[in-house]
Amino acid sequence: MTAEQEFENAASLGAASLFPDRDDARVRNGLVFPRIFPRFTISKRTSVFTMGSCFVRHIEEKLPEFDLPTLGFRTSKRERVGGDGRPNGVLNEFNPGTMCQRAEFAARGASFENLCISPENDGFVDLMLSKYVASVSMDRLLERRAQIDQVYASLFRCETAIVTLGLVEAWYDNVTKLYLNRMPPAAAMLGGRGRYEMRVLDVDDAYPLLERMVRALMTMGLRKIVLTVSPVPLEASFSGTDCVTANTFSKSVLLVCARRLTRKFPEVDYYPGYEIVTSGGPAAFLADARHIQDDVVEQVTTYMLDHYIPAQEQTAGVNAR
Repeated sequence: MTAEQEFENAASLGAASLFPDRDDARVRNGLVFPRIFPRFTISKRTSVFTMGSCFVRHIEEKLPEFDLPTLGFRTSKRERVGGDGRPNGVLNEFNPGTMCQRAEFAARGASFENLCISPENDGFVDLMLSKYVASVSMDRLLERRAQIDQVYASLFRCETAIVTLGLVEAWYDNVTKLYLNRMPPAAAMLGGRGRYEMRVLDVDDAYPLLERMVRALMTMGLRKIVLTVSPVPLEASFSGTDCVTANTFSKSVLLVCARRLTRKFPEVDYYPGYEIVTSGGPAAFLADARHIQDDVVEQVTTYMLDHYIPAQEQTAGVNAR
């Protein structure tokens, strides 16, 4: 965003330049909806690629009028730990390192092939997927990798991406020089001492990775990238600090990176889904204090679409109804 655009936005804020009290028009249903200034529109029925942490899985379910390649990928319950989670939840990417790698590998048409695979129980785990993905046979693991590569190949036919940034604690493989999407199994850690390390990414670490991710997406033809930061807190922290403070640090780093990316790239917008959800306090979350109430996700997504879908398309939808 240029200095001129920021000045114009500031001038048009009016009362919104002040932090809202409970009577402010931005406060609705116990949530605060900050004013936003989209720099592009997203037409209905276009292809939108949803990438990132589990929060983006919530969002994509609220986008029925778009072509979402990620919804076409499904896994069976036996491939999900405990049989839980969404059928396409194995696509979740949580840290800037793995998100950068996915985008860059997709842009090159490359695959992880047999890298970052570890034995576990009677099968193998894919360290490029989250801990919620169960071990499978080697044949199935490689087959699934090829299927996921096909999902990411669909980026070439998308103009828009919605990317949700999750956390900054990341395991790193010093042999393959790749970031992992989960902690390696204990046996792999003990058998390869020094191979794996846990990194807590600061802005100086995370920002270059996310900039590379954006550039890779742009090389595939994406010109509209909506960044969000997931309001879902860390489940656990390996940082040696209380998970509450570790979560605040994690989200703060990602918010700074997102802001810097919008300043550098006119193709990138920041959407304040994090701010909207967390403004609701504990009431915005389920009893576990981690997962978000479905009606809150609905409101977050509706507010986004109200601002990004062209006005004439919204009017046409109202008239049709």
